[in-house]
This record gives sequence, C-alpha cells and structure tokens, in this order.
Amino acid sequence: MIRRKVKREQLEGLNKPKELLKILNHFFPEFICSLGRIKDPRDPRYITYTIKTILLPKILAAVFFVESMRGMTEEFNNTKLIQNVGIILNDKDLKELPYWETINDCLKRLNPSEPEKVKDKMVNRLIRMRTFEDNRIKGKYWQILVDGTGWFSTDQPHCEHCLTRTHKNEDGGIRNIEYYHNVLEAKLVLSENVVVSIGTEFLENESANIDKQDCEISGFYRMAKAVKQKYPRLPVCITVDSLYAGKPFFDLCEKYQWKYIVRFKDGSIPSIAGEFESLKDYDNTVYKTEMQTEDGNCIQEYRFVNDIDYGGYSIHEIECRETTEKGEAGIFRFITNIRITAKNHGEIVASGRRRWKIENQGFNTQKNHGYNMQHLFSHDFNAMKNHYYLIQIAHMISQLFESRFQLLREGKLTIKHLHKLLLTEFQTQTIMQSDLEEAKKQVRFAFICFNYTPGEVVIAR
Repeated sequence: MIRRKVKREQLEGLNKPKELLKILNHFFPEFICSLGRIKDPRDPRYITYTIKTILLPKILAAVFFVESMRGMTEEFNNTKLIQNVGIILNDKDLKELPYWETINDCLKRLNPSEPEKVKDKMVNRLIRMRTFEDNRIKGKYWQILVDGTGWFSTDQPHCEHCLTRTHKNEDGGIRNIEYYHNVLEAKLVLSENVVVSIGTEFLENESANIDKQDCEISGFYRMAKAVKQKYPRLPVCITVDSLYAGKPFFDLCEKYQWKYIVRFKDGSIPSIAGEFESLKDYDNTVYKTEMQTEDGNCIQEYRFVNDIDYGGYSIHEIECRETTEKGEAGIFRFITNIRITAKNHGEIVASGRRRWKIENQGFNTQKNHGYNMQHLFSHDFNAMKNHYYLIQIAHMISQLFESRFQLLREGKLTIKHLHKLLLTEFQTQTIMQSDLEEAKKQVRFAFICFNYTPGEVVIAR
C-alpha cells in the first residue's frame, strides 16, 4: 500500500499542464498549426474567434472530462485557464473563449473531413515516429481492430439519416420505433494502453424513405477502402468478429495484401470448422502454457491446423482452451492467413483476444469514463460528426498524457481523478515561459509492451 503522503507528493511533484505540453510538443508539434489550417466555413466579415480558438476549447474540454457544452463554458470561464489556452494557441491577447453556442454554430457548418484530416495527420505522425514499432504483430504488421457501436438513439426521428429499428409486442403488434445512429470504428493498437482511431464510418441512411438500410458490413468495406487509400503501404493485420468471416472479406484482404485474425464461432463457416475438428487431433499434439493471473494459475492448451482450403484460400485455424485453478474453462478460436507455428501460436491468440480493447479502451472509455460520447452535444447531425472526431483527437492526446503517470500503471490513481486535477491546475496555475521552453526539450516516454510468452511452452501427449 502506498501512503497518502507519498501519493500526494508524487502528484504535486508533476506540473500536469506542462506534462500535457510535453505530449503535444513531442508527438504533435504541428497540432495547433493544423487546427489553424482547417477551412473555416464562416463568413470572414463576422468572425470574432479564429477556427483554432473555436476547436481547441472543445478538444481540451474532452481532455478535462467536461461532459457537456454548457459545462465547458462554465468551467472555462476562468481567467487563468483563458490565459493558458491563449499561451497554447500563441495568442497572448486572448481575453475570452467562445461561448458553447458559438462553437456549435461553427461545427454545424464545418465539413467533418477537416477535423478528420487533423486526426489522420496525428495518427500518421505516431506511426512514423517508430516509438511503437515493437508492438507490431510478428514485428511487422500494425494491428487494426474493427467494431461497431451504438452512438445515439431516440424514440423520435432525429434526422433524415436515422437508422430505424421496430420493436414489437408479444402479439406481433408494433410497440415502438427506435431511431438511432451507429458508427463503425477501426482502432490502431500502438501499445497496451494506447489505442487510437485510424478509420471512422458513420452508418447512415441516404434519406428517410429507403428500401434497404445502411449496415455494418457495408460500412466496413467503405471504411477499409478509405484506410487503404490513406495508408497504402502500411503492413496491416486486421482483427474482426466472426460476422465478417467469408469469401468477400478474404477477397478484400487478398486485394489489399492485409493479414487478418478473425474470431471464429461455431456455424460461421461449417466446412472450415468441420475440417478443423477432424484434423486437430491427427498428430496428437497439444501446446501448453502455464501463466499466472489474478485468479491464480491458468493453463492454456493450443491446437491448430494449417492450410484448410476454402474457396481457393488457405485458412489456418487455432483453438485455445483455458483452465483455471477453479476448473473454469474458456475456449477461443481464430482463423487467420498467418501461418501458425509452435513459435507464434501464442502471439496469434493473444493478438486475436486483443479485440476487447476497442470495446474497453475505445467505446466504453469514450462513452462512460469522461468523454461522454453518447451525449447529444448538438442536435445537428453534421455538428455531431465533428464532435465525434474532436473526441477521437482528445482521446488520443489523453492516452499519451496518462502514460506519464506511474501511479496510474500501479493502480494507485484513477484516470478520472487525474483529468480532474489537470483541469484544476489549468484553472489555478499559469503556464510560464520556462514551462514552454522545458516542454520543447527531448523527453523519454515509456509504454507498456505486449508480452507474448507468459510461460514456458511444452509439447504434451
């Protein structure tokens, strides 16, 4: 147990606004300039605030875990905070920050591709810095996790692009119609605690009166095309749910030269499942790993079969059975186009199971732990998209900022409390010129790497 005094001294010993500046200067030195280069949709004759002065407060509000636009205006109505934002923007004459309605009015007209471009530049910078290269699969492939989530729903029509879902009574009558928006995300895995948005596809209908609604599968192929166009040479290993298992997905990965790891469930492709069951015990070989978990010892047993033919493709399947000291067993199956060996089987399963990160560190964090992604920041659909992209930018910055605090990694501090302290220091301390100079110096950053070898691998039976 860490004593309260030691914890307090460690927290007070770090100037959190300065740590945030170090992150921006080290990883994203062109960030503020990129915001300033966004195409401003407003009439120049009536502009009071520059476009970067409009957008940065919203991004900082998400970093500070301020959960609404009105809350942002209240929290930011602080002299020192306004001065600090002006210092970050290199605008020492800044006297006021825009009101929340002013920001929303701009976001209603702003093309969502503009903040998306800023986000893409930031992701490209993280890839090219080579800081995270050690976490690539097989030392080569950047892992991209794909999943969809509910973004917003209501019992009344929100806009002409709403998806609809009809709920019926037990007797078959219509109980109500749900109007909702979903979003499909591709997250790039950089380290154990850094997962950033590399692709976004909003699932939306073209109009209110259509025969077939937009869906996750259609959105995936649009998003995959966009990711390939933005990063044509990036070696990718894409990780998806069993929903995608099928020839169209294999064709796409072949065309784009992508590797894949797909969660495989019974019934997904019966021919592959049947051949795996008939061949997995053929050579009577099981690869066992013993690892220590919070619940005690855990035994993992691996079986795999390579070169299962499916429509001309060689599919490789692996199964991992986990048994704990309590006797509980979990079964995980994956199919892949990466040939499975005695050396890499543990890495394949660990990479496939990492898909939970898009749900936990991605959607769950952004919905329930400060970013309030499901909150209706604006009733305008275009503004909602812009809010979404700004939240992705803020989440990227926040994850890198959080990596600076050992107390977080040790479980002695909550993320929410850390971000609250950051807001408080922005409101009570002034960023000095010396802080700016120090933030520009070279800094070492430590990130948690993946460990694919939790225990000794032995061949049994």
